[in-house]
Amino acid sequence: MKSKSNKAFSLLEVLITSAILTSAIVFVFRSFSACIWGLSSSRNVNYACLLAEGKLWEMEQRQSASVNAIPKDSGIEEVSGKTFQWDYETAGLTQSNLVEADLTISWEERPRKESASLKFTTYLISKLNP
Repeated sequence: MKSKSNKAFSLLEVLITSAILTSAIVFVFRSFSACIWGLSSSRNVNYACLLAEGKLWEMEQRQSASVNAIPKDSGIEEVSGKTFQWDYETAGLTQSNLVEADLTISWEERPRKESASLKFTTYLISKLNP
C-alpha cells in the first residue's frame, strides 16, 4: 500500500486557525476602543482642570477686590465643543481671615452617558473689615 503524503491543511485546522485569528482581532479592536475612550476621558479631565484654574483665579480676583465674601455662583461653559457645568460657594472661617472656596465642575462622558465631576477646595485670603 502506498502512503499518501499529507501536504494540505484539513478543514478542522483551518477552522481552528480562523477562530484564533478572529478572537485576536476582536481583542485588538476592543483594546483600541478602550484606549480611545480613555484618551477622550483624559482630555475632558484636562479641560475641567483648566476651567477650574480659570474659575479659581476669578474667585481670587473677586475676593481680593471685595470686603465681603463672594456669593455663590454657577454657570455653564463650553470648551472645545464640550459642555461643562460649574458652581462654587464660599464660607468664611471664624478663626482667621481665610475664606474656604469649593468649586465643582461636572460634565457628561460620551459613549456611556455617565456624569463625571471634579471638586476643588482652596482657601482665599479675605480683606479684613476696616
